[in-house]
This record gives sequence, structure tokens and C-alpha cells, in this order.
Amino acid sequence: MLESLILGIVYDEDLTGYDIKKNIEKSFGVFYKASFGSLYPALKRLTGKDFVTTYEQPQGGRQKIFYHITEEGKSSFLEWLSSPMNILDGTNLNLAKVFFFDRLPAEIRDTQLFLYENNNISYLRELEALEKSLSHMDHLDSCYYKMSTLYYGISVTEKTIEWCRHIREGKVLKELTAK
Repeated sequence: MLESLILGIVYDEDLTGYDIKKNIEKSFGVFYKASFGSLYPALKRLTGKDFVTTYEQPQGGRQKIFYHITEEGKSSFLEWLSSPMNILDGTNLNLAKVFFFDRLPAEIRDTQLFLYENNNISYLRELEALEKSLSHMDHLDSCYYKMSTLYYGISVTEKTIEWCRHIREGKVLKELTAK
């Protein structure tokens, strides 16, 4: 995931490792953290794959290393971005993809969101069936916290479905947050 985030971040602008990390904190900090200890090895892997190149340039009186995405890196990023979202990949990866959806043609975005919404609907049905089967257990109170995690999964999945629908309908943030 980190490599894909980096490619998306340097897609339009060459940045230093420090600037990339700050961008990750600002843009993805709610759901993803990256340390310098993970960032620089990821940058090295991307350089090794020829997805980014480096060059030095003075900045603030010091020589800084800047990272520049190559055409091969752009192609790899767009391929990742265009690949279907999978609910089993976890929310963080899918949120990162949606963050960059402005780079995709509307048709691909709409298809991705529609499929993701439908996959979440199917998953919600599975969770609700599990809830129903477990509700008949004796001593249900002895596994209260286990059941609480199931309820959490149901709640998150319901909200994800609603979120997908709102995005596909083009609702703006003001409409979504108005109570």
C-alpha cells in the first residue's frame, strides 16, 4: 500500500522523502501511518523497479534528494488504481484508492464504486446471517464482546454501503455532514 500511496503523491509533483511523509500524514493520517523507517525502503524499492527516479537539488541551503515518478511508475499506479476494490483488502487500502479516484475516468470510478457497494451488501448479508445463527445460542451473554465485534462489522459495513451510494450520487460534503 505504501508504494502505491507514494506513486500517487509524486504523480504530479517531485518531492523529497520528508515532504512525501508530511503529505501522507496530512492526507491519509486518519487511516494510515508511515514512518521514515518504512518510507525510505519503499522509495528504494520503487527506484529499483524504475517507478521513480531521484535527483539532487538545493533547497533551504542544503542539497535534497527529490523523487520523480516515471512513465512506468504512472502506468503501474493507474493499473493499481483501476483494479477492483476488494472488501477483504481492508478499509484503509480502499480509502487510499478512492482518495486518488479523481485520476480515473468517470466510467471506471462509477463501476468500481458500484461493485464495491454491491460486494459490501453481500458481505452485510453474510454478517446478518451469522448474527441470526448466533442469536439462538445458549449463554449468549458469555460472549458479549465477541458479539460486539460482529455488531461493529455490521455497523461499519452499513455505513460503507451508504458512503458508496452517496459518492456515486455525487453528494457534496456539505450535504453529507448536514444534520
